[in-house]
Amino acid sequence: MKQFKTKALTLAVAGLLSSSFSAAAMADSYTFTVLPETHSQVRASFPRNINDSGLITLHGRFSANTEIDFDLMTDNLKGYIGLDEDFDPATDSLTEAQYWGLVQVLADRENANSAELRIATDFAGTYNGQDILFHGLLNGTDGAVSSQEKSADHAFLGLNNNNVRVGWASAPYTRFDHTYQPEPAEEGGEMPDPITLNFAEREYISRGLWFDGTNYSLIAPPEQEYLGGEAQIFAINDTNLAVGNASVALFPAAQERVDACIEDFTPASNRAVYTCIWNLWYGFQRESALGGSFTANGSLYDMHAAVWQLDDQGQVISETLYPPLRERAEDDGAYWSAYAYAVNNNGIAVGQSWTYYNDVEQPGNRIKMPVVYQNGETKAITTDEEYIWGSATAINDEDQATGFVIRTIQGVRRAIGFIYDVEAETFAELPGFFEGSSTYPNAINNQGLVVGSGEIDYTLNAERRRVGFVYDLNNPDAGFINLNDAIGCSADYYIVSADDINEDNQILATALTTIEETTEEGETYTRNVYATLKLDTAAGEVTGCSTEDEVITREGAATSPFGLIAMFLIGGLITIRRLIKV
Repeated sequence: MKQFKTKALTLAVAGLLSSSFSAAAMADSYTFTVLPETHSQVRASFPRNINDSGLITLHGRFSANTEIDFDLMTDNLKGYIGLDEDFDPATDSLTEAQYWGLVQVLADRENANSAELRIATDFAGTYNGQDILFHGLLNGTDGAVSSQEKSADHAFLGLNNNNVRVGWASAPYTRFDHTYQPEPAEEGGEMPDPITLNFAEREYISRGLWFDGTNYSLIAPPEQEYLGGEAQIFAINDTNLAVGNASVALFPAAQERVDACIEDFTPASNRAVYTCIWNLWYGFQRESALGGSFTANGSLYDMHAAVWQLDDQGQVISETLYPPLRERAEDDGAYWSAYAYAVNNNGIAVGQSWTYYNDVEQPGNRIKMPVVYQNGETKAITTDEEYIWGSATAINDEDQATGFVIRTIQGVRRAIGFIYDVEAETFAELPGFFEGSSTYPNAINNQGLVVGSGEIDYTLNAERRRVGFVYDLNNPDAGFINLNDAIGCSADYYIVSADDINEDNQILATALTTIEETTEEGETYTRNVYATLKLDTAAGEVTGCSTEDEVITREGAATSPFGLIAMFLIGGLITIRRLIKV
């Protein structure tokens, strides 16, 4: 495998600013369309995909219309969001901050107590050119509605030119009673009364989701014995070849602990076998890797990358599973998985696989690296020892894959974008905005335009601002184009990520802006929100902002955009009173 690295020289800030503007003058400018706001349905929505006919998919987070069953909430949880002991949901209301704080902690992957209320917090949306619709699917009624009964999560992750959307869906939770017999307080003592507790359960963790706009189909994994297994679809090409991952077996450490859940169960156990195993899954899926630097995406199962040939009704014609790059070491009992994230119309898939750094088979050397799945073989994109983590995120029909790898620059781990030619087996780093700018490519089209998110701050601090970018592989002299320059400095939007691009060079982007809202008392305040922009190429070239002051003013309005996420989720310091549906 041939390795190439392109590294820009580190320049002074002033020089970088001026050079970025001169490079921008060689690139196209863009007009933009703002998609309808979704704040009445979800707290935030984010763009996912755009196809060549302009159909757009989105991901919604946290329903604005959640039916709260306070009978399924513990006193500890009520206290966590600041409710008084005498709070009566029939007559009292929550502040908006309390409502959003509650919805956030009830999210399935955050809520560790399966006796608590379970709700849906992920919603799959489509923009048809006029309206944004969140599809209820397993929950029945369309719209971003959520409750114990409507607790199935949905997400669209891929879209083809047949308007077929793919992703994943979780089963809705139902409730069951578990009655156990406590032991006497002392040997020979009086037997206490049985105790009945109520828990949540569901048929499966997740299924691959196929949806054509009218009908949906669910794709099941090979292994489903415990908690129903899990599967996700990340992409689908125009011949209905879908890729993702699926559970194939419990990993060794999980098998031991599942066996313990079963063998240790007695009539005195205060939780059912299902609840014991669910708690294992909850812990595994929250684990991190490399000392907490990266998300491990753990599961109860080993996952293999999956390639499904589907028919036009979303039914499986054939299935091919791809294992990780190498075998798991004998003394490594943790999950060992491979994932497929993208596929082109030539049937080549790319993604990520667990492996060992520098081929040293030790649990502490476990890393994930970018891979290609082709002709039944999982192949490494790079084996360079400089890289300690990475993933391939997209591939075009020219068999050019893009993604990122992590390496240390000036003592700090940074993400470096790359291009990999599958046929030639050549790997090259992307230049980024400057040396040490973390770069995350999200998509690439057949014309060689790469879009993603990159850092623009030169400070060595851990948190840096990011902007959406476009980079033309066929015009490298233009460099990385900051899409905020490309839409004009007078725009009221700050683009933080370019998420997809189609063959008409339309770019789907995530932006920050502010809106004005009014309290019940008539007071007006501003709130930072996310917006989805669709960018179209326009006549003329990017000239950049006319003065440095304009750059500072506009970017300063969105200082540290990624630090705003937590504020969005809890509603900031807003004190609007909100009636809760009961």
